[in-house]
Amino acid sequence: MKLILKSIVIEAFVIFTYVFLINNYIGNVETTIHADGIGYYDYLPSIFIHHDLVRNDIPLREDSGAYSRINALGVYVESGNYKVDRYPVGTAILQLPFFLYTYLTTDLEGEPEDGYQSPFQKTIFHAALFYLFLSIIFLRKTLEQYETKKYAIVFAQVLLVLATSVTHYANVDAGFSHVYSLFAITAFLYYVRSYFNERDLSDFLWASLFFGLIILLRQINFLVILFIPFLAGSVNNLKEGIVKLFEHSKKLTFGILIVLGMLFIQSLLWYLQAGSFFVYSYPGHTFDFTNPEFFNILFSYRKGLFIYTPILFLGLISVLWLGIKGKPYFALTWMSFFVILTYVLSSWSSWYYGSSYGLRAYIDYYAIFIIPLALLLDRIAIGIKLIVLSLSLLTVPFNIIQTYQYRMYILHWFEMDSYKYWTVFLKTEDRFKGLVWKRKYDGSQFQTIKEISVGDISTSKDKTTLIYSIESSEIPQFEDVVMIQVLIDNDYRESNDSKIVMSINESEGNYNYYWHNIHFIHYMETKFDENQTGLYNYEITPILDGKEKTIRLQLSAGKQDNSLRNVKLKFLKRN
Repeated sequence: MKLILKSIVIEAFVIFTYVFLINNYIGNVETTIHADGIGYYDYLPSIFIHHDLVRNDIPLREDSGAYSRINALGVYVESGNYKVDRYPVGTAILQLPFFLYTYLTTDLEGEPEDGYQSPFQKTIFHAALFYLFLSIIFLRKTLEQYETKKYAIVFAQVLLVLATSVTHYANVDAGFSHVYSLFAITAFLYYVRSYFNERDLSDFLWASLFFGLIILLRQINFLVILFIPFLAGSVNNLKEGIVKLFEHSKKLTFGILIVLGMLFIQSLLWYLQAGSFFVYSYPGHTFDFTNPEFFNILFSYRKGLFIYTPILFLGLISVLWLGIKGKPYFALTWMSFFVILTYVLSSWSSWYYGSSYGLRAYIDYYAIFIIPLALLLDRIAIGIKLIVLSLSLLTVPFNIIQTYQYRMYILHWFEMDSYKYWTVFLKTEDRFKGLVWKRKYDGSQFQTIKEISVGDISTSKDKTTLIYSIESSEIPQFEDVVMIQVLIDNDYRESNDSKIVMSINESEGNYNYYWHNIHFIHYMETKFDENQTGLYNYEITPILDGKEKTIRLQLSAGKQDNSLRNVKLKFLKRN
């Protein structure tokens, strides 16, 4: 036991450091099972709590009530006359021990269990941590197969956890499949490499098990099989390893049966849900192999892999360097896999993979990028090594800051561009939260009911100033107003921490109908420290109670005086 604990002390320390950063900087979340994560996870509450998985004898249109729970989740899709979970079951299988422990030991004090209460949310976070822990253990074991020095292995483990999107997906989106797929693929890499090194057929069987699990987690990840030539190390080693498998046909057949047995689990679940062993559960989404988004998936500000996870670019450079320095097979097989993988992933109809931090489809393969970097550190002169180490270490705070930015709405979840990216680049102050989320409206859809020119207003630092106040009776058709647009000329300095408040209150009472408080810089339309006409659109629900109301616009100055020029208010209704 002491030997085992000693062997994993580094991995435990890396995970402890990660948890420390979550608790003290990045922040914890209460809900880890959300969005796609619901689909990956819902097999468990469906089977063990709600007992509604088997629906192949309940057509949707004959008994819609049987589908009321799953319809509310938004992760089930129609398959003929039935509905199936859109997402594969592999993640739920790995979450199962954690779910069962929570299910059997948690007392909700009379509250009916639905599988989504706080204890279940926390257990999925713990599950993600556990499989991340196993991932870096298998990363170490794989690098040891390459006789990598200890310091390079530890450095690689730290980078995998703290310099990549794993930082986000083992915490905020712990219910997604990516950390679990990272574990399965990293374990697969180890057993395949070990097989080609040792020719031990038990390694082949373990690799078969993990290959089946990889597909069960996310079907497209079967592509990892194309990385086997790299793991073999040479053409001769690849041939000899394959020949040995055919010389032991029983073991080869057993390995194939292991993979097929794993895949049958998903087919059985499809059958129980929809009466068919084969279901395409992504209607409306497909691959367009005639129009891959190569550049965007790697370099776009929207989701580009190397923009949000630059440590992986160093991994790519490491491959090219090693290829130039006498390892052409190494570089050729790695680059071939990378090009094919990128071609396939970038051909998906939603190449940016929805709301996500960085290009999440690559997370599963992160070990493949980290391995070359670790090998490079073992084989370069001290001067270049120090440069690589320094650049790599810089990506750690870079990633942690961007992870925080994503969680705190400083980065947009799916609509980033170069302007937005550099506007909030590495900024963490509260005034930048939501800045790039500012909505744009089509002015042709609105009509101005009343426009008011307030003129110029000067405010003093640390004071609250009323910019304008008006009664609803002074605004024609106020009951039709759906938006109040405020325009202010200013230079919108980046350091300005003033806030501006729009409120609508009952004139003769204390009732508040509307209150919106934002930082003044959110009015900015072009860029910081540039004179411009800024604006903000306050979208409101029409108020129809017939009572008199007071509309107020106030500015709470921060640490600076403010000069607001050419202030205007427009009350808009829809055309």
